[in-house]
Amino acid sequence: MIFKASRYPHKSSRALRASLLLFQLLSYPVLVWLALVLWKFLCYVRFPISPFIRFTGYYQFCAGKDVASCQVATSRMAAFNVKSVLDYANEHAKKESDFEENLNVILSTIYAAANNDAYPFAVLKPTAIGAFSLYEKRSNGLEFNTAELAAWERIKKRLEACATSAANSGIVLMIDAEESWIQLGVDALVLPLMEAHNKKRVVVAITIQLYLKGAFDYFKQLTAEATTYFLGVKLVRGAYMEKERKHAQLLGSPSPVCDTKAQTDQQYRQALVLALENLDTNLCIVATHNETDIEWVKQYVEKEIGRLQHKNLWFSQLYGMRDFISFSLAEQGANVLKYVPFGPLQQSIPYLTRRAIENSAVKVQTARELHMLKQELSRRNANA
Repeated sequence: MIFKASRYPHKSSRALRASLLLFQLLSYPVLVWLALVLWKFLCYVRFPISPFIRFTGYYQFCAGKDVASCQVATSRMAAFNVKSVLDYANEHAKKESDFEENLNVILSTIYAAANNDAYPFAVLKPTAIGAFSLYEKRSNGLEFNTAELAAWERIKKRLEACATSAANSGIVLMIDAEESWIQLGVDALVLPLMEAHNKKRVVVAITIQLYLKGAFDYFKQLTAEATTYFLGVKLVRGAYMEKERKHAQLLGSPSPVCDTKAQTDQQYRQALVLALENLDTNLCIVATHNETDIEWVKQYVEKEIGRLQHKNLWFSQLYGMRDFISFSLAEQGANVLKYVPFGPLQQSIPYLTRRAIENSAVKVQTARELHMLKQELSRRNANA
């Protein structure tokens, strides 16, 4: 494999030992469940958690409380050619005042990227700047009342402000995917934005979740229709599997998620092929922790293009995870991007909770993470 245990150049041995301990704890689902119950209780009674922040996993998966405080972590990674995108960890805001505050934070990440080569991208989560219920209503083809229509126009203006700022800053604005039952509403706003701004280069990029049935056909359609603008896509498997299935069950509808992992894998590989065939014009971000897929992309690109580095091809992993993949790829010349969440601890709790549950559930990946961390510590001890 191309991934070496020594690819943690940005971390001290002390930091590696802390990561090892955290992933060891995450490998026990019961401990994760108990910790989350305790965490929620402490938040409910408003117990001061800040003094115990280093025991929460916050520093493993979040780089800081604001844009400025992320600079230490992102600069350290950039020194080894691993770039970053600052991701404000505030999921599903509900009030207009929250939407405006989130917009200002997102704009601050774009401004930071304009003056920092470590940040070639910015990212926006649609539900951070607009009501979930509005996206859902639009997805179902229902008419808005007067107040809802005004709120919908405000979402459009927020999106336009971010896209315009990204265009002026010379970076790419990635739009995160949402739950399938609101995605049509999201696309109704984002696709025209992409068509308007991507005339000379990719300014706005969308996210396609390949664990959804028909996702590859949708990607193929978008590729065919992108004749007057450049298409930018981030290809992921998906992040809402259990929620999607529960929602479909509640409605008495078939699950939108592929019936088997093999079907998801097949769609993802098909999407990779299509994206790589169109690299001359379109941007592709391969956002996965799957080593087999990354190795396949590496071999395909080296065979067809002759080199791993291509201006329209990026690999992306989450901050605090799969560092041995990210830094190995960067060392080989690939464009590599870390998704770097940030935000105050209390605000980041939903994100941190999701990360803990995901790591606990995917035992194979957690085991692999532990193996590589142990190997790197052993290597350092042997060379000490």
